[in-house]
Amino acid sequence: MHVTYYKDIYKSSDTRKINISKRQLYLINKYIEDSFVKNEKGGFINIKTDMVYGKDDAFYEAIGRYWLFKTCNTWTNTGLKTCEQKACLWTPIDKGIFYHYKENNN
Repeated sequence: MHVTYYKDIYKSSDTRKINISKRQLYLINKYIEDSFVKNEKGGFINIKTDMVYGKDDAFYEAIGRYWLFKTCNTWTNTGLKTCEQKACLWTPIDKGIFYHYKENNN
């Protein structure tokens, strides 16, 4: 799992704001946490590599594998479904998700 750490998130053409309840926040956090392989102490397993995108990212062992039919966008779409937000039936690319969250609806 490629993870990028952000101090702040700014509005851009690549971001959308959604409102969620505490229950939905719990559901999405659980979905994300359950996507990682954990060590015997329950911690995430960091993959040491020089193949990084920048100083604010890291890689971790994940459940499942990335492939044509399971992309970062299908993972995100499933997360939206899990927390009862608008989502596609299935989408390998981000356009399907962004279709449901138009910029002017923020």
